[in-house]
Amino acid sequence: MDTCGPFPIQTPHGKSFFHVILDDHSNYGSTALLAHKDEAVAHYLSTEASWERKSGNKVLVVRSDGAGEFTGGDLKAHFISRGIQHQVTAPYAHAQNGKAECYIRTLEETAQTLLAESGLPSSFFGDAVLTAQYLRNRLPSSTLPSGSTPFFVMENCKPDLSHLRVWGCQCFVLIPAKIRPKGGPKRFEAIFVGYEEGRIGWRVRDLNGKYHFSRDIVFNENVRGSLRHSTVIPTSPTVTCPTPPLDTSSASPPPTSSPPPVIPVPRRSTREPTLTTRGVDHATTIRERDERLARLRAARVSRSGVSGF
Repeated sequence: MDTCGPFPIQTPHGKSFFHVILDDHSNYGSTALLAHKDEAVAHYLSTEASWERKSGNKVLVVRSDGAGEFTGGDLKAHFISRGIQHQVTAPYAHAQNGKAECYIRTLEETAQTLLAESGLPSSFFGDAVLTAQYLRNRLPSSTLPSGSTPFFVMENCKPDLSHLRVWGCQCFVLIPAKIRPKGGPKRFEAIFVGYEEGRIGWRVRDLNGKYHFSRDIVFNENVRGSLRHSTVIPTSPTVTCPTPPLDTSSASPPPTSSPPPVIPVPRRSTREPTLTTRGVDHATTIRERDERLARLRAARVSRSGVSGF
């Protein structure tokens, strides 16, 4: 394990270091952003417990440089109580901890590539480093069997890559109905900045610098995220709304009023009407009913001997 930093520009949370722990067997790594180097102890303790639970093996050897946060205090007492051998490298002998040093360089170069491709400022460097770590765990490694990934060796299952998105792209996050004001927008614009281990969803940063984690996000992967508000909200993850270039070579003519639309007068249909027997049958039925009632009335009158007039 090793610590890298400080960086000239801090993250929005005041982080200026990152601490890397690398498993020598699987090449599976864990990275955490730190505001102070002393926070590396808490990161190691949580990582040790997580990896022992996943792999079913106990940590036996830890290699690091001679930094004070690794060789003294609570971490030293923890190594002694657990019977863990702590291998401390010689001063300025970076080759003795070469695997961790090379891994840090890989994360830095990947993070710089993500920033250059997305066009985001250096304040997003911490998010880019965490994303680089997340991706490295899911990419094949040359030191592992062909086609195998650090995630597969550690977790004993293939990683799911269907949730990967273009880092730094524009996205729109759904506002839950319970906190959404009536008549207000259903989504807010944000920038996609990464993932989180063990959680289903994506990590985003809104235009005010606040971080959110959500699983209901519309991604606009063809558009770079920006710290300025966009006037277009896509209805699907692949919708883009390019703005046509303005022609400044000639002045546009003033708008002219268009004549009112002409409404055509409806014309009478020339189609011959089709006669049906429905009305005729109904009239015949009524006439037959009246005749039958008249005959019955006449029969009653004749039996009673009373004239109908």
